[in-house]
Amino acid sequence: MTQYEAAAGRPGPGLDTTVSHSARIWNYWLGGKDNFAVDREAGDRVVAMLPSIVAQARADQAFLGRAVRYLAGEEGIRQFLDIGTGLPTADNTHEVAQRVAPESRIVYADNDPLVLLHARALLTSTPPGVCDYIDGDLRDPDTILAGAARPWTSASLSR
Repeated sequence: MTQYEAAAGRPGPGLDTTVSHSARIWNYWLGGKDNFAVDREAGDRVVAMLPSIVAQARADQAFLGRAVRYLAGEEGIRQFLDIGTGLPTADNTHEVAQRVAPESRIVYADNDPLVLLHARALLTSTPPGVCDYIDGDLRDPDTILAGAARPWTSASLSR
């Protein structure tokens, strides 16, 4: 999948758009554009069973933004590790942190190949900052921490 296909929401090779995917359903609930009809249908079925799920998903995203904004702005934190990141939407960790402190370094980790494709295509950093992605599982913290500790350049995910 090229970054242009991902940005346009078009499927790339090996991407099955006939089967819903939890990351794309979450993206739908957050108002993102990286989902397909099958994801919206599945998401709507969940909403029928749990009407508050969309509000919960959006509250979760809003909390993430408030927490990162506070940590970057009030506490001076400049490095963030976002594990289980999901699909990029609006106000991702790097966007929030780098609005406050453009030099911030953000490393995302997830074990989902779909998330990896989207992250590599859509996550870009401010020039003085760093934004990258690790293909890693929460159950393997040594791999995630080793990947996050390696030296990154500001062009790690930028094309």
